[in-house]
Amino acid sequence: MKIQFLSLLFSFGLFAGIGCSKDLIRYTPEPALEQVVFHSESLCYGFHFFCSEGDAKSLNFKGIFKNLGFEKTIFLDYYLSSFEVSFPIGVSLRLDGTWFNLRKVGTEYSDSVKISSSISAEASDKILQAKEIIFSFSSREKTTNQLLSHSETAKFQLLLKTLKERLNAQTKLNILNP
Repeated sequence: MKIQFLSLLFSFGLFAGIGCSKDLIRYTPEPALEQVVFHSESLCYGFHFFCSEGDAKSLNFKGIFKNLGFEKTIFLDYYLSSFEVSFPIGVSLRLDGTWFNLRKVGTEYSDSVKISSSISAEASDKILQAKEIIFSFSSREKTTNQLLSHSETAKFQLLLKTLKERLNAQTKLNILNP
């Protein structure tokens, strides 16, 4: 009986992700492009059994460190079902009562639609301090606003904070072009 209980507990822990250790930020050096790209873990707002990059209604941060000029840029990627949207307009964040329109820098169409928006330094700082975050997506047909729960807000802030720390700690890649 004890063995069955332990195996059940282990299975639940593995299923729930407790037994796994996962880094919040993925690091990818791209020497041919002379840059380093960082991707955060995904955040799926609302109810989801599992959440991974590319899932409909998932958000993740991306940071790019340019090797030549030490330029650091942060983006917010939003994924949605290709059946949900006619023509994506953009993404906004309401941070403690103030709206920030994020500048859309790209849209990719495949199984899902990915909208990439740049995050200014001011917006980044405000995200980390915000007590209430509302995510807004606008298409040609409609606008959807989603209030992030307290735990979703905390995870959103943790992902950004961790990405910024990794981005700021990045040193120049040593690249030889013989």
